[in-house]
Amino acid sequence: MTVAVALPTLNDGDAVGNDALGMGHALRRRGLDVLFFADNGQAAEPVRTPDELAGCLTRPDDVLIYHHSIGCEWAVRAVEKLPCRKVVKYHNVTPPHFFQDSNPEIARGCEQGLRQLKRLARTDARLWADSQFNAADLVAAGARRPVEVVPPFHQTDLLLGVEPDRGAVGGLDDWATNILLVGRLVPNKNIPLAVRAVAEYARRHDPRTRLIIVGDRPVPACAAAIDAVILAEGRAGQVVVTGKVTVAQLKALYLTSDALLVTSLHEGFCVPLVEAMGLLTPAVAVPNAAVPGTGGDAVLYADATPEAIAARLHEVIADPAVRHAQLERGRRRYAGLFDNAAIERRFLALFDAP
Repeated sequence: MTVAVALPTLNDGDAVGNDALGMGHALRRRGLDVLFFADNGQAAEPVRTPDELAGCLTRPDDVLIYHHSIGCEWAVRAVEKLPCRKVVKYHNVTPPHFFQDSNPEIARGCEQGLRQLKRLARTDARLWADSQFNAADLVAAGARRPVEVVPPFHQTDLLLGVEPDRGAVGGLDDWATNILLVGRLVPNKNIPLAVRAVAEYARRHDPRTRLIIVGDRPVPACAAAIDAVILAEGRAGQVVVTGKVTVAQLKALYLTSDALLVTSLHEGFCVPLVEAMGLLTPAVAVPNAAVPGTGGDAVLYADATPEAIAARLHEVIADPAVRHAQLERGRRRYAGLFDNAAIERRFLALFDAP
């Protein structure tokens, strides 16, 4: 049996790439032959080209696992046409309106991904989703088969095991209040709200508060808009945008932060919430899209206003009892649902299902 894992781009460190690699590693531990196919990638894993896919899946018991998160015509056609077992893992497609003005090319990819979701839902492939929120999309698209939910593999095990790179946070570990946001500077992350909320927290509670944004700038227009909000709020010296970081650097940033903040308008799962649970960093979030499904009772939720978010941040930072209770709920939720060993058991049970 050959298992082909297909996706548009295979990168170490991003949510879809980590899930694809986690599946591959779990199957290889069983002794299966696992191959990865993508248009491009930057991972410590050989990546084959899409035109090699059909020649590697020639037997009925071979398996194709396609990770869908944006338009990818060659992979969708493979799911429709290849005579082997097939699985679609749906990670959500960001609604294109988020990118319509700032990056029309990404918007077109999202539009294509949503059109293709309807085609995928009507194939004979097994349908898996990261979250109940994503599963509802597949049902709405006309799913012919039941949709099973299996959380994505993630890098929290690496974060727990690595020695933190303290040098990366040398100027940040200074007894100021640090609020962490992990995510690319893209419109659906709603980072301007985070900037305004942390500015409000600083005005009300601690003028030395800092916002640390861990993510790159793939959409220049969005990054420029965020910079404008930072300047308008007078926070130029109190907002740090790190760009991409290593796992060791990310761990140091979690450990030096007083809270994780999630202000996204749209998330299909929200892996940083799981990382925060594993590393015992309290989280405050606006309960949009899949966020409450992932966060459960381990997160403090706030309305989408700077005032409400600032109040919640103060609650978890200033009250040791609130903080301890939230971290304990996060520890239990991580161990029960999101530890990679638990995800592997769920994944393999679905893989083995007739």
